[in-house]
Amino acid sequence: MAEDANFGYKGHMLLLATIALGMFLDGLDGTIVNVALPDISESFGIDSSVSSWIVTIYFLVLAGLVLIFGKLCDSGAIKKIVIAGFVVFSLASLACGLSDSITLLLAFRAVQGVGASMLAASSIMLSVKFLPSNMTSFGLGVGLLGSSVGAAIGPALGGVLAETISWHWIFFINVPIGLVAAFIALKALPRDSGFDRSAFDYKGSVLLFLSLIFGLYALESMPSHGVTTMTVASLALFAVLFSAFLLYERRQTVQVLRLRLFRSGRFVAVSVSFLILNACYMGCLYLLPYFMRVELGFDTIMCGIMLLIAAVMTLIFCLKVGRMADLRGNRPFVIAGCFLMVVAMTIFAMMSADVPLWVLVVGVAVLGTVWGVAGGPVGSRLIENVPSDERGSGSSVLSFFIYFGSALGTALFSGLFGFGSASAGQPIADLDPAVFMDGFAFAMAFGVALAVIGLITAVAVNERRSA
Repeated sequence: MAEDANFGYKGHMLLLATIALGMFLDGLDGTIVNVALPDISESFGIDSSVSSWIVTIYFLVLAGLVLIFGKLCDSGAIKKIVIAGFVVFSLASLACGLSDSITLLLAFRAVQGVGASMLAASSIMLSVKFLPSNMTSFGLGVGLLGSSVGAAIGPALGGVLAETISWHWIFFINVPIGLVAAFIALKALPRDSGFDRSAFDYKGSVLLFLSLIFGLYALESMPSHGVTTMTVASLALFAVLFSAFLLYERRQTVQVLRLRLFRSGRFVAVSVSFLILNACYMGCLYLLPYFMRVELGFDTIMCGIMLLIAAVMTLIFCLKVGRMADLRGNRPFVIAGCFLMVVAMTIFAMMSADVPLWVLVVGVAVLGTVWGVAGGPVGSRLIENVPSDERGSGSSVLSFFIYFGSALGTALFSGLFGFGSASAGQPIADLDPAVFMDGFAFAMAFGVALAVIGLITAVAVNERRSA
């Protein structure tokens, strides 16, 4: 139930503006950076294994902290978290744009991920906490619309900014939006009160977060760099930290991730489908701008326009599929989305430098349709396979999977590209087109196999019938 529904019309509008801007920034930054990665890579002279971390570190920090900030928001600190999220995100964006080395850029991208995790954890919760019950669904819809619009305009806006000014402006653009949103939130939200310092699994969160960092580093580096001291050490640290996390969690009453959820074969299967769809989607978004630049000679604006096609297709279908899934169930839409992902990955795996433009357009359109058809249903299907008394934990797992899947897909496809092209340590801009295609085709072929696994797990789980 809403905690303060007596805002009046102006208060509700300011609250909805806060929700929309928070989700808009989340959606925008999820897509605006990818299209400029070739420019950033060329600017710093870095290879694919390094450039992938510009995306990976952001989503990894987001995934690692969203559970913590969600708990803090729910415990009575939501106004502080919202305002801090906008301010941290804005200042980190400014610092990213001013970075003159890849080390600084990665460090400030991590800080940006901290701000983004605050916004991701709080924006949707604002609708539940402060809007009256007859406006809650509308508030959630405003948040979804803000995220969708941000994701849709991100590629084209990023392409225009990077091509006409410089890649630095894909970060600078966030600053005025974030600071204005912080001011609106300051006026819109009631003062925090009654902060509950109840137990939260901070130690488990730290163990999980650190294990994922080392695990993703090993996943990304081992295919391209082989067995080195660094990759072996990272793999060993992942094994030790993740084992410690599992042992520690089993003794805790309050867990960062409810391990008992993963005892259900149904839950594991739908989780695999969700992660595979997300990983393949983000892996494609990572590699496609490089393909269009290196193989097709597109400028950044043209790359942005092509990726805009995917975002538009997602928008078109997600607006219609939600109500259809409520009537017909989520399973057919998840299966359709997984099948379309197999089709998209197959198209990309067969790409070449002389591919007709319409083939690329079709591939990108199918990729966008995947998330439009299955994005909502696959998340809903995960929640519906959680016991009714664990729905809160299921929602937390869903939030975690969204951002972890994005980090996983970027790191995985970067590592596969490095292995297939044998280009570890070489700047992507300097690669011979034939060498680039070896890596691109290998990563996409692996993606086909991965998408088939996602399709099989989607088909394997029947629709859960209502009692």
